[in-house]
Amino acid sequence: MDEIQLARESLIFTCDMGALGLDDTRLGRAVRRGTLVRLKQGVYLDCALWATLRPPDRHRLLATIAERVAGPGLVFSHQTAAALLGLPVLGRWPDRAHVLSDCASGGRSTTILAVHTVGLQGVSVGTADGLTATTTPRTVIDLALTLPFLSAVVATDAAVLVDRRTHQFLTTLDDVRDLLDQLSPLRGLRRVSAVLDAATTLSESVGESLCRLIIAELGFDLPELQMEFRDADGLIGFADFTWVGFRLIAEFDGLVKYSEERFRHGLSESEIVVREKLREDRLRALGYGVVRVLWEHLRDPARLFQMLTKAGLVPVRATRVIRRPGL
Repeated sequence: MDEIQLARESLIFTCDMGALGLDDTRLGRAVRRGTLVRLKQGVYLDCALWATLRPPDRHRLLATIAERVAGPGLVFSHQTAAALLGLPVLGRWPDRAHVLSDCASGGRSTTILAVHTVGLQGVSVGTADGLTATTTPRTVIDLALTLPFLSAVVATDAAVLVDRRTHQFLTTLDDVRDLLDQLSPLRGLRRVSAVLDAATTLSESVGESLCRLIIAELGFDLPELQMEFRDADGLIGFADFTWVGFRLIAEFDGLVKYSEERFRHGLSESEIVVREKLREDRLRALGYGVVRVLWEHLRDPARLFQMLTKAGLVPVRATRVIRRPGL
């Protein structure tokens, strides 16, 4: 059983205290001792279990709490639908679950629910993570309407990413545009269109998405994404960013390949470091320079600009106002 499912089954609601042999005094004592954490009024969880959950999983748990407290029939949307679908959101996750409510019935936001009043007729919904939520195309549109540009594109990239190995994807840009056409006329149409125009199916991580967007805002031409490289020994790999005319490759190194098993393929951290070094040597032997982009470069785009220009890349436009990605 994974942590999120265990957390869902371990939630303590005050309405269930009698069956659990608990009372307000014992709950309060457990919170003061640090054994339990109070998530919302009347809702508690084991502190150690709470500490194991990543921010998006904590928000998924909040959706479970919201449905239990508010009752069935909720349609989760926006960032909450994103969490349930596995889409990334930059910065802090909301402390309330986002839901849609029909214009006719209205609906007020509470300490646990952020209610968006819309015409629910025709809203595309489905099941995500066991809960009712807007579909991926609808979620992408809602995020594009409400989140900052960088955040919206990052989420859209993740939604339309085509896995190189399995060829699986959550949705396509065409599907999102088709739904957008059905919703027109829509206030914010240009905003959504700009997000879709900036998205790609080739960005394999949040860091790669942000890096590509910041590169554009720094005035550089957009690079080729996931370009395949081979030499006499066969496949070298796929480079994150390639400027063929400048013989330059930039690789985003978010360090996840060292920490997450899905990227390690059974290799140790030291083996991965050696493999990456040999890979870079083979790329340089083809006449390409290689630079590594770290999270610190994305937090301070001026450093990224300096590194790329030092490596020989020449901007073709004036630098735009860099929108801080909220890292």
